[in-house]
Amino acid sequence: MAHRTPAAVVAAVLVLAACSDPEYGADDPAPSAAASATTSSPAPAATVPPGITDSAQLSEPVAVRGVITRPGGAPVVDALVQLVTEPADEQPATGGAVATARTGADGAYELRIAAELRAALPADDAGLVGFAVVVDSPDGAARTSWTGPAELTHPHSADLEVVPDG
Repeated sequence: MAHRTPAAVVAAVLVLAACSDPEYGADDPAPSAAASATTSSPAPAATVPPGITDSAQLSEPVAVRGVITRPGGAPVVDALVQLVTEPADEQPATGGAVATARTGADGAYELRIAAELRAALPADDAGLVGFAVVVDSPDGAARTSWTGPAELTHPHSADLEVVPDG
């Protein structure tokens, strides 16, 4: 039985990869369907809930803004970020989404609540609402919650780090 050094294995892999590159000629072998099937593709992005307008399409005041990052600090691109609400005296916030957005290339997001949903926020007797920002992405998930006034006076800031699933 022949012994192979790691350097020999790497060299063989590089030679095989170069032979299957289409730029070397039409007669060179193309990658097989089996090889293509074994490459992993990113998980599909979470979908926006029906009936909620993307915050990027609204002109209402910003309810919450922030940046979503991975544990190493890199931004999470195209993560679905939702703002959910319920009365402040019922925790944790598990009500329906009232705002949604996707993060940009820098991981930043802004959530705006449409006027008709803002008017129907489930405020308690003191005018407070339980809010939660919920993040869903192929990189992981994150969540934070707070209690604030139903009448939005200034944007809340919520920078979050996703926790990988699993």
